[in-house]
Amino acid sequence: MTDLFTQWGNFLFHTRNVLFPVLVATMLYLWPPVAIDNVPGIYLMSIGLLMIAVGQGLRILAIGLSYIVRGGRMRRIYAENLVTDGLFSHSRNPLYVGNILIVMGFMFIAGNTVGLIVGSLVFMAIYRLIVHSEEQFLSGKFGDAYTAFCADVPRWLPRIEGLRDTIKNYEFDWPKVAVKEYGTIMTSLMVPLGIIAYKLNVDNKLGDYQALLIGLAVVVMATYGYVRYLKKSGRLKPMR
Repeated sequence: MTDLFTQWGNFLFHTRNVLFPVLVATMLYLWPPVAIDNVPGIYLMSIGLLMIAVGQGLRILAIGLSYIVRGGRMRRIYAENLVTDGLFSHSRNPLYVGNILIVMGFMFIAGNTVGLIVGSLVFMAIYRLIVHSEEQFLSGKFGDAYTAFCADVPRWLPRIEGLRDTIKNYEFDWPKVAVKEYGTIMTSLMVPLGIIAYKLNVDNKLGDYQALLIGLAVVVMATYGYVRYLKKSGRLKPMR
């Protein structure tokens, strides 16, 4: 019989593409971004931007070195092979670690202390449940091989030892990163721009930066549209 945690993890995995944006939007609504009017607020925003950069960097490394299909099959947890190379030889869940950092980065940029705490705890709990369900599936399918993998590789924080050699030993697949990650990269850029615009508006300073923010948004959306066109037209294909 499937335990309750596994059931919740399966549900969250199945609904994540709709549920997660709704959760982020709800938290930003309940605990709206605050004005950039003091040094702690600037520090929080800087930390948030750094967290997003690190989180997105982890996702790019994971996909460019050795991509693992996280979409499952029919929006259910599924895997044909046990992926243990690339960045997955340093962390069992680098994509999820990246996601958590990105979402927490949004909350840090918003600067609302309650929203930051609640949002971080909620998404860490959500991903822990998803990972629990995936571990149950992978353990049942791959048995001793997965047990050995878990014993050797950390669940969350990447092991730094040997990371440089891992990166050097792979031909980085930039086309795959573009094809698989362009939507997430767009979100990682547009959400902070929107939050910063809101914060500036609260502080009555939006007019001073409006042209810059609009220009950045146009560049991001134009790049997104161009990469999407290349993908759909078949002109941009992964190397492997």
